[in-house]
Amino acid sequence: MVNTIVLGSPAWLLLLLATPLLWLVGRASLADLPRRQIALQCAVRSLVLAGLSLALARPAVRRDANEVSAVAVLDVSGSVTDQALSLQQQLVKDLMLASARAATPRFAPLRVVRFAQRADEVGTPGRPLPPLARFPEPGGTGTDIALGLGLASGLLEPDAIPHLLLVSDGAATTGDALAAAERAAARGVRIDVLPLTNETSGDVAIDGLEAPDEIRPRAPFDLQVRILSDHAGSAQLRLERDGQPNRPDAERTVDVTAGLTTISWPTRIDEPGTSLYRVRVMAAARNQHRENDQGVLAISTERQPRVLYLEGEPAAAAAFVSTLQAQRIDVDVRGARALPSLAELDRYDVVLLSDVPRAALGDEQMRALTTYVRNGGGLLMAGGANSFGSGGYGGSPLEALLPVRVDIPEKMNDATLALALVIDKSGSMSGPKMDLTKEAARATAEMMPASDQIAVVVFDSQATPVVRMQRAANRMRILGDISRIQASGGTNIHGGLREAVDQLLPVRARKKHIILLSDGQSSYEGISDLVDTAASAQITISAVGVGDGADQTLLRMIASRGGGRFYTTRDPASIPRIFSRETSQIGNSSIVEEPTAVRVQKQVAVLSGIPLGQAPKLRGYAVTRPRREAELLMTTETGAPLLARWQIGLGQVTAWTSDIKPRWSADWMRWSPYPKFWAQVVRSTMRRRAPHHFALGTTLSGDSVAVSLDAVGTDDRFLGGLTGNLEVTTASGGAGAAATTAVRTLALAETAPGHYEANFPAGALAGGALLLKATLNRGPAPIADASGRLPLPFAPELRPRPPEAGHALLAAIAARTGGSVLGAAEPARRLSDVPAHLFDPGSQHRTRLTPLRIQVLLITLGLFGLDVLLRRIRLKTFDSPR
Repeated sequence: MVNTIVLGSPAWLLLLLATPLLWLVGRASLADLPRRQIALQCAVRSLVLAGLSLALARPAVRRDANEVSAVAVLDVSGSVTDQALSLQQQLVKDLMLASARAATPRFAPLRVVRFAQRADEVGTPGRPLPPLARFPEPGGTGTDIALGLGLASGLLEPDAIPHLLLVSDGAATTGDALAAAERAAARGVRIDVLPLTNETSGDVAIDGLEAPDEIRPRAPFDLQVRILSDHAGSAQLRLERDGQPNRPDAERTVDVTAGLTTISWPTRIDEPGTSLYRVRVMAAARNQHRENDQGVLAISTERQPRVLYLEGEPAAAAAFVSTLQAQRIDVDVRGARALPSLAELDRYDVVLLSDVPRAALGDEQMRALTTYVRNGGGLLMAGGANSFGSGGYGGSPLEALLPVRVDIPEKMNDATLALALVIDKSGSMSGPKMDLTKEAARATAEMMPASDQIAVVVFDSQATPVVRMQRAANRMRILGDISRIQASGGTNIHGGLREAVDQLLPVRARKKHIILLSDGQSSYEGISDLVDTAASAQITISAVGVGDGADQTLLRMIASRGGGRFYTTRDPASIPRIFSRETSQIGNSSIVEEPTAVRVQKQVAVLSGIPLGQAPKLRGYAVTRPRREAELLMTTETGAPLLARWQIGLGQVTAWTSDIKPRWSADWMRWSPYPKFWAQVVRSTMRRRAPHHFALGTTLSGDSVAVSLDAVGTDDRFLGGLTGNLEVTTASGGAGAAATTAVRTLALAETAPGHYEANFPAGALAGGALLLKATLNRGPAPIADASGRLPLPFAPELRPRPPEAGHALLAAIAARTGGSVLGAAEPARRLSDVPAHLFDPGSQHRTRLTPLRIQVLLITLGLFGLDVLLRRIRLKTFDSPR
């Protein structure tokens, strides 16, 4: 071994210049010390200066190094068998013993790295090696040789000869192993490889399932099953659909070759919707990995339009159900109170409410129905004795969805109602009570037909007609007069009733009615006689008591003797609702039951091909009024709405004010165009489908799914500027179990004109499949859609391969780094030559620089102490003899 001292900087120049100077200083010293002591002091000080100069020069000793720094890189991925894993464990023990027997164990004897999808160091240097184990899932579902080599290279000692031992089957699924080998070679790292060969077992896997793009319910088709094997043989397969055996052909025994084998398996889907197919390898002579023994494919078939039919009289639903089913529309009939949750509502294209009273639907159900419609669902409301206004829908959340108003009857031009509102404006009514009462009065005036008449009388100690009896058509004037009412004074109910009766007596109307509202006490004198007088004139009276201060006894007597209804409330906020309900009940009946001819108000596609001019008469209908924004399609002879529709959010709402049962539609149900008419009405109300359908491109790369869609119109122009959404349904289910689904919605971004893309992680890769549905909208209107399906395969790590499939890669790694292929690792063979080869430096050599600065500084420090001693103490030894 040759040692060479190396200096890092030219500090000797400083020493050469400083030594004469120190000698001159010594010669001219004024200290009373012996000359020989001064000379020694000068020499010591020169050595101190020389030591400092030498330390600044960073001295080091260059020696040849022949120690080997070795790291064993072990493959513990899923493609490595348990026998090969045990072999690696034994190999590491042999390497640890060989390293411990090394003559000069300058560095840690051996370091061990395990790798699969991940990589880490096994154990702690200098301590016993723990048992070699696989990574927890999903860490073992891949092989990244480059990652293992990179981690191992970082553990090598920089001043030793670097050796890596790679033990693997070479089945890399990710990473660039050759690039990692190039980087190691640039650092002078030698990589020896020990190939693992699995010759004692084989594997059979289901590589994937395929089906035709167009599949119809109850139509047979061929399911293509791809079988991958690393050897020729036979395998028993089982086909399941939604967790049940495929009938009649559920199991087969097929011959497979080394490589890919494809078979066709006839099957069919009985019911529309989503079906999950699963093919499993039940038995094979050689089958190493059970994790790749099944393939899954989810198939979505277009179903017929589906209607949820809620009927107030379920026994009367059979005829209409038969009508729709004959037109290839599926119908699910339920009772009036069986409206499902929002999640279940989304399974239907249309919800049909027929003769369903308001009391049968809770507020939560109506909110769910509102959300369903706004999200694109269809709502069709048919009339009946318990529907629309007569069903109590006035002011309900559902009424806001309808294209007709149900709480404003208007069927004749002649006055049918003369209404007098008698309102207590005493001082106790001031504040919110008065404001809400005025609001109720204004709402009452607004909801009355223009031909009806209204008067408003207020009373405190005296009675004053704020609005004298007049037609409700004068709404602006009436509303202005009501707004000027101010609370003050006492309470004189008799005076208010007296004025109202006087206003009603001369009026010509079929119904005359008084609504009395008070929150206080009043004298009983004369009230009974006045109420009797009104009754004899066919004037009815209802009474409303507000708050605990109202004289309920008096008000109840007035309502009872006056032939009206009594209301009591502590909450002033309910006053408008009471007025609205009372006005609706005493107004003209919201049901007309008489022969009624139909008229086409607007010719649209939904009525095309229907000879409505020849339609028989209906026997009745519910009285409503169309909303201004609604589309009125059919009316009665008097102009009352019969068929109206409009759009709410993304959904369509249609109102049919007659019924769909024999009570009013008996003659229509015998009319031959009746089924076609209702099929067209239902189809026009259901969820809208896009006019364009395109192919959806899908690509699975690792754990990432890329989806693309090219939208081109019939004029060959790109459909750009659309809002795109992608609905991803992950279907899964164990063997013998029905499919379970999880749905998520993503945005489709337009990356080029008419080209839309989305990327997302697929999640777990085994035992599932994806269903993809894309929609492109312009505003709320659907323009295009696309659908696709993508099976989620097993991990690439588990693909069957020939026993020596990865050995070429390992040989290339060894060749690029000057390493060796040490031979096949067989469980029965003890690889005694591997440790000797790994720790043999061979022709490799490296030099190591050992810094000397610390040693030089310590010696200099001792010389400096000696220098101080020589300058402070007179040594008699150096005295001249006398």
